Amino acid sequence: MGRRKIEMKLVEILDTRQVTFSKRRPGVFNKASEFAILSGVMVVVIIFSIGGKPFTFGSPDVNTVIDCFMSDKKEEDEKDQDPISDNNLKKLEEYHIDLRNKIDEETKREKRLNKNLAKFQSLDDFNFNELVERKQALGKLKKRVNHEKMMGIQNNMEDASYLGLSIIGRNKLASLSLIKR
Repeated sequence: MGRRKIEMKLVEILDTRQVTFSKRRPGVFNKASEFAILSGVMVVVIIFSIGGKPFTFGSPDVNTVIDCFMSDKKEEDEKDQDPISDNNLKKLEEYHIDLRNKIDEETKREKRLNKNLAKFQSLDDFNFNELVERKQALGKLKKRVNHEKMMGIQNNMEDASYLGLSIIGRNKLASLSLIKR
């Protein structure tokens, strides 16, 4: 039995959607890497998970490509002198800075979590009451994470509508992934 073509539509089951995201994300990054190598261009890909966590890939690196893109846009906008474009560019730059800060925060958070995780090597180190307490704490944490995830999705949707991004505007943001030298 060979491969079969998968219909391109939204995966309805949330768990299956998350698994699909996790399995396909590295493939997208690999394709972007191959494209950068074969074409000799700079590439950046920014993907937000269902939970709102950003995943990035850049060749040579994300910050270099985005800085190059933003400086090119500033020069083009200065030539055009279109006040509406300048205003949108400023909003996008602010949004970009906010995203960079979120990436930095998540990186720091990941390091803290990994450090804390290293402290707990085995469940054998806990007695029964401690395990029950941990289970309750994890349940509360799960509820909090789900709440924050929903708030993050809502905030992202509000941010996008605030910026007035039409389909054309979203396509311009998507073009961040393909940048000329």
